[in-house]
Amino acid sequence: MSRGAGAPDPYRLLVSLNLERHEILVVGGGAVAERKIATLLGCRSRVRMVSPDATENLAELARDGVIAWERRAASAADFASHAFAVLAVPRETAGGIASLAGMNGCAVDICSVGDDGDFALCAQFAAEGLFAGVSGGGRDPAAAAAAKRRLMKSMKETMTVLTRGSRLAVLQAETWVEALARAGVNAAVRTVISHGDRDRSGDLSVFGFGAFVKALEDELLSGKGDCAVHSAKDMPAVLPAGCALAAVLRRGSRRDVAVTGNALRGAPSAEEVIWRLPRGARVGTSSARRRAQLSSLRPDIACVSCRGNIETRMSRLADGEFDAIVLAEAGLERLGLNAGNVYPLPFVTSAGQGAIAAEAVAGSETEAALRRLNHVPTWYEVAAERAFLSRMSAGCSSPVAVNALYERGEMSVSAEIYPARAGIAPAMSSARGSVRSTEDAIALSEALWAKMSEFPAVRLLNEGGAPS
Repeated sequence: MSRGAGAPDPYRLLVSLNLERHEILVVGGGAVAERKIATLLGCRSRVRMVSPDATENLAELARDGVIAWERRAASAADFASHAFAVLAVPRETAGGIASLAGMNGCAVDICSVGDDGDFALCAQFAAEGLFAGVSGGGRDPAAAAAAKRRLMKSMKETMTVLTRGSRLAVLQAETWVEALARAGVNAAVRTVISHGDRDRSGDLSVFGFGAFVKALEDELLSGKGDCAVHSAKDMPAVLPAGCALAAVLRRGSRRDVAVTGNALRGAPSAEEVIWRLPRGARVGTSSARRRAQLSSLRPDIACVSCRGNIETRMSRLADGEFDAIVLAEAGLERLGLNAGNVYPLPFVTSAGQGAIAAEAVAGSETEAALRRLNHVPTWYEVAAERAFLSRMSAGCSSPVAVNALYERGEMSVSAEIYPARAGIAPAMSSARGSVRSTEDAIALSEALWAKMSEFPAVRLLNEGGAPS
C-alpha cells in the first residue's frame, strides 16, 4: 500500500545476495529491464526474463544464451519458482503483478513504484575492495543519478587506461573508456611504448610472445595505471603473477583478409583467394601462423616479414613491395579503412583475434569494475581459445590457430597446428558441446586438446619443434 503525503521514508537496508544460489526473474523487456539486467549480469547473476517482447539488446543477449527469455506474460508458476523478481513494467500493471508474486512467496523490486516493493536493486559501485549502492526508490531518478556521479567521483577520480601508442591501439582503449563512462566510471588513456614498438625491423619471434604486452604489464604492476587494454590475440596464454584478464568487449570480426595490390579476377570465394595470387607472389606477414597456413596451400608463395602499424603496411603494399599483405579484418574496420581489393581468407585465426581485452591487477577493485562490463559470449570464446594455447604451451610465435564460436548455449572450437618439419601433416580437428560457464568453455577446449595431443604435428611441437 502506498503511504500518504508527508509519511516518513521507510528504513532502507543494503543487503548482499548470494547470486550463485538464486536465479533472478525479470518481468518486462523494455529499457528499464535492460538497465536492471545489465546490473545483474555485472554481478554475474543468472537471469530469466519473461516478457512478450524485448529490446534489440535484450533479444541479442537471449540469442547468445546469456539470459533466458520466455516470450509470454508472467504466471503464478514463475513467481513460485523464484525467490526474487524485478518488475520492469508500467505503473498501471505493476500492482496486479506484485500481488501475484506476493501470493506465491516471491519478493519483488517494483521499478515504477519503488516504495511498494520488497527490495530495491541499487546501482552498484566498487572501490578499494568495498561496495556501495545508490537507490532513490524510483521517486527521483535525476537526484539518484546525481548522487551516483558524486559517489563515483569520491570513490575514484579517474581510472588510468594503459595502451600502446598506435592509432588502432588508442582507438581500442578509447572503446573501453566509452564503455566505462556508460557505467559511470571516469577513465583516461595513457600510452606506453612496448618492446615490439621500439624495434619494428626485427621478426616478432625475436621478442617472444607478448612483444606488445609486457611493457604495459610492467607499468600496471608498478601502479602507474589501473588497467591495460590489448588486442586479445597479443596476450600470452599465461599472464604474469599478479595480473588478470578482467574482461573483454563484444568481439569484432575474427577473420584474416588479404589486401592485394591489384584486383583479383572475378569475385573469388574465401577458399579461392590464395589460388588467384600470381605464381611466386610476395605476401607480407610477420605471423608464423599465417606463414604456415599460406605455405601449406601454396608452397611457391614467398612470405616476407611486414612489421609496422596497419597504415604503414598498407603504404608498403601501395609502393609495390608486396603482391598482397594479410591483416586482421577487425583492425581495418576499427580504423575505418575502406581499402580496395580486400578479400576474406578461410583461415582458422589466432586465439582472441577480434576481441579487445582489459587486464588488471588480480583481485583489485578495477578488475571488479571491468568484469561488470564483460561481454559473456566473447569471454567464453576467448577463455576456450586461451585454454587451448595454455595446454599447448604455445603463443603467437608458434604455428597454432584456434577459434571458438559461441551461439545460443552451444560452442564449437576448431584448431590447426602446423609442424616445423616437412613431411608431417598439420593437425586439424574440432569439438562441439553445450557451454553455460567459463569452466564449460575451458573443458570443451581441453577435450579438443586431448583429441589432438597424439597427432604427429602436436607431438613435434611439444618436443620443442616449433619454428624459431
